[in-house]
Parts: sequence; C-alpha cells; structure tokens
Amino acid sequence: MNLKVMQSEKFIVNLILCKTGKMVYFSQLDLIHVLERALRRTKLPLYYTQGFNPRVKISFLSGLKLGIEGSIDIRLYFSENVSKSQITQQLGQQLPEGLNILGSKNNN
Repeated sequence: MNLKVMQSEKFIVNLILCKTGKMVYFSQLDLIHVLERALRRTKLPLYYTQGFNPRVKISFLSGLKLGIEGSIDIRLYFSENVSKSQITQQLGQQLPEGLNILGSKNNN
C-alpha cells in the first residue's frame, strides 16, 4: 500500500450506486467495507484519512435502509485527479453482484 505521508490536496468524485438483489441485506457499515476493498483493488490513487490507522476516505451523502433496493449517493476522495469514466469503469469491474454504478453527479 503506497501511502503519502502528507496528503495536501484531495480530488472529490460523487457517484450514484444502485443496491439490488442480495446486496440489500448489507448494512451501511458493510457497504463501506465492500467499497473500500473494491477501491483498493482498482489501484487508483486513493485519499486516506489521517491518524494512527489510515482508511480510504469515503462519504455517504444519502443512506438506504436495510432490506430496501435503491440508489445511494457516495463521495470518493482521490489524491490525484482521475477521470470519472476511469473510476466508473475500474470500480464497476470490482464491485460485487447487486452493487452497480448508475452514474456520477457534479461536484459542489
């Protein structure tokens, strides 16, 4: 894992994920772990939290109840500028069945 000691700039990408099938039984916390693992497998330049135990920085802009199909807005952070098409392509290949990328939103 290649962590930069001082990450000064972060690039934000907003995505819309669709949770269907057996993935509806995954809680929000489980989704964070699934996304974190999928993002690490993409080898994209991820932005990590600061502190003793750095983790991939992910924010959920909206939540979805357990057992409900629907879409979730997430915010991903990168240490370098990466195109949305590259992110959706590489991340889409790593996500499990039932979790799909519907599209991206404009960053505010």
